[in-house]
Amino acid sequence: MRDSEPVLFSIGEVRERTGLTERRIRYYETLHLLAPRRSEGNQRLYSQHDIERLLEIKRLLESGLSLKAIRERLDDRTPEVEWDAEAYFEGKRIAHGEAPRHRSLYPLRDRAQIIRRLSRDDETEEKH
Repeated sequence: MRDSEPVLFSIGEVRERTGLTERRIRYYETLHLLAPRRSEGNQRLYSQHDIERLLEIKRLLESGLSLKAIRERLDDRTPEVEWDAEAYFEGKRIAHGEAPRHRSLYPLRDRAQIIRRLSRDDETEEKH
């Protein structure tokens, strides 16, 4: 691992660091409260930022806020993460041994950035 690459944690390590169950962590992901990276095998990989966010969600829930109120509060501070089906299926294809069709889309956060990246990749492929 290079020095510039962030340390990533498995869901089991995140469970130990946050006291949350794996099921609860995945549930928060389905609510779009966090977006962990994925390995080539499609395993969730969490950053220190993800762990801090989970701890904040836990603290806010304990203080009486609803998940809806927490999402609104977190969305005010961070750009909305665009959940893109193509990125999901790209991970599935890689997990089944296919070559990636695109370079990584991380850390793109909105549909416009993703479309520009994919268009640029398509133009590069056409030139070759």
